[in-house]
Amino acid sequence: MDHSVEYEPIQPWRVAAMIATGIAAVELFILLLIGFVVGAKAFSDKTETATVAAIQREVPKAAETQAAETKPAESAKKKQEPKVLPRGKTSVVVLNGNGIPGAAAVSADTAHSLHYIVTATGNAPSTGFARSMVMFRPGFKPAAQRLATDMGVKAVTPLDGITKGDLQGAQLALIIGG
Repeated sequence: MDHSVEYEPIQPWRVAAMIATGIAAVELFILLLIGFVVGAKAFSDKTETATVAAIQREVPKAAETQAAETKPAESAKKKQEPKVLPRGKTSVVVLNGNGIPGAAAVSADTAHSLHYIVTATGNAPSTGFARSMVMFRPGFKPAAQRLATDMGVKAVTPLDGITKGDLQGAQLALIIGG
């Protein structure tokens, strides 16, 4: 009884077809990877451009409002209340000061739903904030008080430990504490 098995020799055209298929798969993967990277870059550039444009539209208006507030009143008899920018013209950066992942994003969504311009989210310089607070640039205290009321935050203070650079052009900083 013969138990030998005869194998058919591999045809050279089959080997060539397998190599070509492998090369095509690698090329497809590389093209998809390049497409993803280029698409992500284009999307982030457009997002950054739109954010910068929004900030540039809003910051000069805020500066004009701030300059108008600092001019002496025509009548010294009445002290006028400082004007509060509308929510849709008040820019806010939301910073995570408690270290809980996603805390800034959740609060940014809430502020955005209240029609504030959320220019950025990120981490505060430290994660040791025991409570949430709103910090403001000079001239924006009324807007900061309104944001604090809207967000259920009790502490409102001028910039302290947060630089104008940290604000990324915004007028207010909402720092999420523990």
